[in-house]
Amino acid sequence: MLWSRKPAPPAADRSRHVGLDLTASRVRGASVGGGRSRPLVLDEPAEDLALFLSLERRAAEAGRAGYALARKVPHLVCSNFLPALGQPREWRAGRLVLTPDTALETSFAALRDAVTAESDAAAMALPAYLTPAQANRVAACAAKARLPLMGTVSAPLAVVGSRAAAVLAGGPPAAPAGRSGVVPLHRDPGGPGSVVVLDADEFALSGAVVAVEPGHVRHLAAASWPRLAVRAWKDRLIDAVADRCVRLCRRDPRDSADAEQALFEQLDDAMERAVQGKRVGLTVRTAHWFQDVVQQPDDFDGACAALARQAVDSVRDLIASAGLTVPPRAVWLTPAAGRLPGLLKAVHAHTAESTAVEPLPPSAVALAVAHLVPRWLSGELPRTHLDTGLCFQLSAISRQPATEPPKAQRRL
Repeated sequence: MLWSRKPAPPAADRSRHVGLDLTASRVRGASVGGGRSRPLVLDEPAEDLALFLSLERRAAEAGRAGYALARKVPHLVCSNFLPALGQPREWRAGRLVLTPDTALETSFAALRDAVTAESDAAAMALPAYLTPAQANRVAACAAKARLPLMGTVSAPLAVVGSRAAAVLAGGPPAAPAGRSGVVPLHRDPGGPGSVVVLDADEFALSGAVVAVEPGHVRHLAAASWPRLAVRAWKDRLIDAVADRCVRLCRRDPRDSADAEQALFEQLDDAMERAVQGKRVGLTVRTAHWFQDVVQQPDDFDGACAALARQAVDSVRDLIASAGLTVPPRAVWLTPAAGRLPGLLKAVHAHTAESTAVEPLPPSAVALAVAHLVPRWLSGELPRTHLDTGLCFQLSAISRQPATEPPKAQRRL
């Protein structure tokens, strides 16, 4: 008799460390070690794990299964649960009942294998709008899901701390490769200053002002604006495309759940192309008709112009609340915030000439928190959520590892 044996999972590489970037929309991971870094594939073939849980079956499924139902059958999807941690909220579908905590635990269980196959030490960056009590619940959910979590840190603190040496050094600004960043023309004098970090997810557009001093970064102010969440921008775009369809063929894709879902799934790539100044082609299809809709970047910006104005006013109020004596050195937008139509241009138009406005690379936050793992392992950082300040060493931060392709995409 022939016996089949399931191959054992690969052993974790103790020399590598994993950083996880958690928002209300998704989890993104990165691994560093041996002077090289690479993104993790958390929901193959996608690198990110979407925090959308499908309640269509007997057990909840995280990731693409939930995202594919978000507009088609929203009553069978659990989403935007991260900011509700610790609150008496439930999602029900038949006998299946989820709370914010169990939804997060289910999501962590879905990415556990990808993390533990890479390393046995990980850390996580959390949105600035989470309270310390909610951060503790995140750590508890990770423990139940058997994630090897060493610690948690506020995402703005982590990413500013990882780039603090460059902020203090100053010098001529350089636009990020491949993105339409807008930077000042004069030389940055360097020295202590402040940086504003903007992020966006299913819950809100959020911002934080972080002071950069020699050897230390600290939070000065933070705010979140739920009315400017990613969903609001996507709703505007869907309405704009639907209005265009009505003018072209007298059909409204919002009348078909399948058509609206298909349109919704095209928006992330479409917004990315639009912010790069490229023309966008969207396909609307039902069982009885279809329509190709071409949108220019200005069409996207125009549809979301009112949201961009509200965002700029909110960011201005945030900066004022920090009590800065000089304008911030830079405004950094995460990829989720940077792809919101018109936001980067609007922020640049309404900030001081000395302030650089730049989009961050996709894995900037995940890599930043991955570099903190050795400090948790050595006991240098406390096992509490870091949300007020973070110390750093200039010599340790200034070295950036080379980037590797994702593990699943490398040739054997």
